Amino acid sequence: MVDMFRGLMTKNFLSISIEGMSLKLLAGQRAKVSAWVIIPFNPRFLKGGFIANQQGLANVIKTALSKDEFNGRRRVFASLPAFHSTSRILEVPDLRQVRPEVVIPQQAKRDMGYSAENSLLFWEWLNRSGGRQRFFVASVPKEPVITLIETLKLAGLRPDRIDTTVFALSRAVNERQAIIVALEANSIDTIIIIDSIPVSTRSSFLGEGVQNIDSLPTLVTDALENIITFHNESNPANPLPPDIPIYLLGSGVLLNPNIVSAVENTLGRSVAEFKPPILYPEGLPKAELAVSIGLVLKEL
Repeated sequence: MVDMFRGLMTKNFLSISIEGMSLKLLAGQRAKVSAWVIIPFNPRFLKGGFIANQQGLANVIKTALSKDEFNGRRRVFASLPAFHSTSRILEVPDLRQVRPEVVIPQQAKRDMGYSAENSLLFWEWLNRSGGRQRFFVASVPKEPVITLIETLKLAGLRPDRIDTTVFALSRAVNERQAIIVALEANSIDTIIIIDSIPVSTRSSFLGEGVQNIDSLPTLVTDALENIITFHNESNPANPLPPDIPIYLLGSGVLLNPNIVSAVENTLGRSVAEFKPPILYPEGLPKAELAVSIGLVLKEL
């Protein structure tokens, strides 16, 4: 496990994620969760997995924030679905005069087809080696980000930071090697982490309607088999070890109790218990709130 307690947050926090057809809030102070809520909302507030009705969703957020446990001044962290995004690990010279905020967009334009007109860049520093710095870089559509910010403003909030679900989920499991599946009513994310880096990621919108519950085990096992096969074929000298932990996260995995056994029987790999490196009260639905937890962990 990676040591996430190198430092502690000094301010109250509020993390907000819109996943599937639910609003998820997580509040606390420093490295401790004090309150949470998961609120279903009208599916028509979304289109293609992104916000379509800003005022409607803002009203849902304001109603949730009216509860006493969410009152007070807090740093606000929000997540954005990774649909239609592209990601890559980029390297830049490890020199004092090299500014990542300048070099990364230039390199993303060349290597990822990034366009500042239509997209926004999110990046996270990974490590340095051999005179180079490595960053995990994601290019996401600009319009959904702007819509999210405007929705939060309508709810009386100003986001201090926005991350994609891939960043947040990768951070939440706190493992150097792991496979993640995050399933919601209308989406599925699959991520492979090697050396604490999300080296392979896929985020798919499943459609406007709720998925057939009976089909969920097959949906999850197919997604896992596809990303594992892709990774192993792309890295024949370093295939995934058989004991790499698999984490099943998100509200969708609770809809069908056969998902865990389907994954273990089909893939011959074990599903690990999700134990996020944060203090939380008994009863916290950890797997459902993995994205919200991952948003907070960046501050540790």
